[in-house]
Amino acid sequence: MSGRVGDLSSSQQEALSKLKASLSDVTLPENDDYFFLRWLRAVKFDVQRAEDRLRKHLEFRREFGADTILTDWSPPEVLVKYYPTGFFGEDRDGHPVYYDNIGNLDPRGLHRSCKLEDIVKLKVMQSEMWQAKFREFTEQKGRKIETITCVIDMENLSFHRHYYRPGINLFSELSGVLQRNYPERNHLILVVKAPRIFPALYNLVKHFIDENTRSKIVIFGANWKEELLQYISPDQLPQAYGGTRCEPDPMCTNFITVGGDIPPEYYMTNLTETSKEDMESVVVSRGSSYEREFTVELPETVIRWEFITSDHDISFGWYQKSGAKRRRFRPMTEMSEVVPMKRRNSHIIPESGSLLCSTAGIYVMKFDNSYSWTRSKEVFYSVKLLPPDTELSVPLMAAEEIVEEGTGEEDEFYECGDCPGDQTTQGSDLSPGDQTTQGSDLSPGDQTTQ
Repeated sequence: MSGRVGDLSSSQQEALSKLKASLSDVTLPENDDYFFLRWLRAVKFDVQRAEDRLRKHLEFRREFGADTILTDWSPPEVLVKYYPTGFFGEDRDGHPVYYDNIGNLDPRGLHRSCKLEDIVKLKVMQSEMWQAKFREFTEQKGRKIETITCVIDMENLSFHRHYYRPGINLFSELSGVLQRNYPERNHLILVVKAPRIFPALYNLVKHFIDENTRSKIVIFGANWKEELLQYISPDQLPQAYGGTRCEPDPMCTNFITVGGDIPPEYYMTNLTETSKEDMESVVVSRGSSYEREFTVELPETVIRWEFITSDHDISFGWYQKSGAKRRRFRPMTEMSEVVPMKRRNSHIIPESGSLLCSTAGIYVMKFDNSYSWTRSKEVFYSVKLLPPDTELSVPLMAAEEIVEEGTGEEDEFYECGDCPGDQTTQGSDLSPGDQTTQGSDLSPGDQTTQ
């Protein structure tokens, strides 16, 4: 049995009933059988795993504001202009079509111009747009539409542009986030213009893509335009893909962002591999943490920091010591958290931020690796104390207005004494939605079984 509505075995029906009963104490974004069955299919009808993942998904929705993200958050300009994706038309089976021009993605430019949190939030926003599209199409078609067809455009894919470790790490992070929180959302993944290097690059990322999604990938060969028309009719395809839409704009750029190289003026920081030489470094051993104190002599001083890890994430935050007496080994219980401890993916995108110190005193920077029992982390960091009246490139914001848009020179800003509580983020896109792991080399013209 397929595990879909109307095609359930007795054990699958029992699993569905158990999952619904186990989640009766929470409010879910959807509450029909289609919703529960997507989560069950993703874990092969393991009820406990489905329940655990759904409860974690609710925490994820709260953390990223998924319920209101379409109205309450706007992506940074650099993502709006250069993240090459968009919705246009429908396939022959009535599913909405999403385009991902991954060949025009600039991994190095993204690395230097965006925070990981902004890119994850963009993917959350797009996934919530999918939800809205599904509701719209379901109403239009008079039948349930719950999956999307993705067209992955590989034109301009190259080793020089895309064989880039932070970009591959970013792919891994996004794949994990989307698989855990938006499972079973792909109908088909149609790959066009795949160059000869595609199998090699695919081998680098295939382990991040789940098996079920990998089974939905169709890779077209040289006659990709004719083959694509078997899945999408001409009146639903942009001219650039062999259709008849959007003349004289063959890429339908009002709907699909083309992408391209990100101009340097969008870069948040000049931090690169070579600039590590100008930074201090420390190795935080597995299962341990590192703290460093800074003395702030004057109120309204700004602490500015940036750091990067060589490999893997690390938890980071700031504390202020209570009392006037300086004691080097004051317990953490005698310190107040002023920048929340949070796992930072600083091996993917450099982290930077600023803290406005409303009072003088001892401030403690902490790198925490206590959650890792197998890996030490090498951290390169720079901290500057800027006296009051120092001219800043951007204004400081009150705590409730913490800046998270990573455009231009913007960083995270905190005002001491009124900061968010503890949070922990985790995460890890051949295309948005469900992704896949496993697989052998794929070449243009190959088609996986469906």
